[in-house]
Amino acid sequence: MSYSYQRLNKTKAAQSVLQTGELLHLIFSEFEHQDDLFSCLLINSLWAMTIVRVLWKDPEWKFYESYKKWFRTLKSSNTTFDYAKMVQRLKFCPHPRCGKDKYNVVELKYIANHCINVKHIEFYCLHGTFEPLHVAMFLKILPGLVSFKTEAIWQHALDSTLMPIAEGFCPKLTSLEIPGNGDTDKCAWILQRIGEHCPRINRLKTRWEIKGLKMAQIIVRSFPNVEELTCRSVNYDGLRILLSGCRKLKYFDFTFATELNDEMVVSIAHIFPQLETFNLKIFGKNNFPQFMSSWSQNQTKLRELHLSFGEGLSDESFIPITQNCTSLEAITLWWCSGFTDASFEALACNRNVALKKLQFYHVKDLRDDGLMAIADNCPKLQELHLVHCENLTQNSLVKVARDCKNLVTVKAEFCSRRYNWQMTAAFLFTLANRNRGTLEVLKFHDRNTCITDMESYDKYRFDGYLFERLAKRCPKLKILELHTYHQETSPTLLFRALLKFKNLESLTIYPGEDARRQHLEKLQTHRRLKDVVFYLGNTEDMKAYYQEFSRKNRGCIAAQFWPGNFITMGSHQVQAM
Repeated sequence: MSYSYQRLNKTKAAQSVLQTGELLHLIFSEFEHQDDLFSCLLINSLWAMTIVRVLWKDPEWKFYESYKKWFRTLKSSNTTFDYAKMVQRLKFCPHPRCGKDKYNVVELKYIANHCINVKHIEFYCLHGTFEPLHVAMFLKILPGLVSFKTEAIWQHALDSTLMPIAEGFCPKLTSLEIPGNGDTDKCAWILQRIGEHCPRINRLKTRWEIKGLKMAQIIVRSFPNVEELTCRSVNYDGLRILLSGCRKLKYFDFTFATELNDEMVVSIAHIFPQLETFNLKIFGKNNFPQFMSSWSQNQTKLRELHLSFGEGLSDESFIPITQNCTSLEAITLWWCSGFTDASFEALACNRNVALKKLQFYHVKDLRDDGLMAIADNCPKLQELHLVHCENLTQNSLVKVARDCKNLVTVKAEFCSRRYNWQMTAAFLFTLANRNRGTLEVLKFHDRNTCITDMESYDKYRFDGYLFERLAKRCPKLKILELHTYHQETSPTLLFRALLKFKNLESLTIYPGEDARRQHLEKLQTHRRLKDVVFYLGNTEDMKAYYQEFSRKNRGCIAAQFWPGNFITMGSHQVQAM
């Protein structure tokens, strides 16, 4: 067999893959950007049909104009494809520049009657945007619905909304997210009926308080297959019933009732099922060392732990978790002020290589030693949030940027006057030299930027050249939010550097005092950039240009202009916000 013949056969095999609809659908579903899909639309008819199916499967409406354009296409009679039957997910929510009356009843009725293959639907019923009647209209004609989510908080409205599900119109439902407070007599009856008619439900998310046996028993009897359960607060009796009955639980999110103490909950620690995600809120100053020690011994499959408002929790509650939960990958701490560096060092040493995600919010006792231990021992860390952890300094931030080379998401926010823009510069400078190109989201918010008359900071020069280096080192960066001062005085150099972030989709930046309309016009040429916030600075000329341009061109970048200026501290002035 000749070499040319073998090569021809290989070429035909590769081409046959690209002509198979099922495989093409899998390939195109992995595309991150719609404009990349658009560039492939005209290859041939099979590619066009497959891409259209992918685009219409889960439509996104970031603005009211995009929703109206989608609806006009859906309603058009002269189309190549039957778009309505392709839609599988609908998400109705208020959009920028969209008032509460923009979704009119006629449009909703048309969508409900024609998009009959929808499997997932979300309604954010904020400020009276949607009436229960409108939502129920969808539920009655979607027998294949798999998941339903709403943000209706008023329980009476929620009862009316859920009636079609309780009457058996959605038998295939597996996921139900319903807020409310469960304070009506009808609520328990509806929940029972939903369980009878929707036996496949394995995800139940509510905001109900389980104060006794009744509601807990209804959940256990009506939803025997539940794997993910979210509720508000649970007392001792309710917790005992839920844990004994919901043995398939993998995700549990709730709040300890205020009357619970360590002696009470340690008696039921052993009946917790093996969870994968545990989200616990603790209001008050109670400490739970015995419970945490006993509970964690059976949680070898736990991957994510969220502890919130645990002001009374101490090292003796947290350290056993780091020792016993051997599969732990993600930790979130909200307002947990009792942990010292010993807890964070134990976390770093015991769970080192496995840790991928750390979120610390208002953890006031997190200091440099604890964060440095994490940087030393957690090389696979991908996501780090540090919000109002005010005892950290530049030393630990730089060490994280230097040693955690696989970071994908970084969010930092500080309000203490100990923090300043030079610390951000030091972090970005190190990141631009050490990151392995994995970074996709970078957010820094400095609420107390201080500028002196004789500012000299050349070690980590925060200018256009640093932005260019960061763009080169982190080509995957999609979100760049810098609510802080920088040293670049030339808007031409600044905007030229910003254009080198090829995959940037969202940007927040201080534009300087000399930015003009031609600079924003240049930024409009960015292929992927969709949302821009100009943070302080002299933006009047750019704002006038944007208002004029956006009236004529609906496809422009969505820009916001935050007024204010940075003022030097040498003249005893403060920053104007």
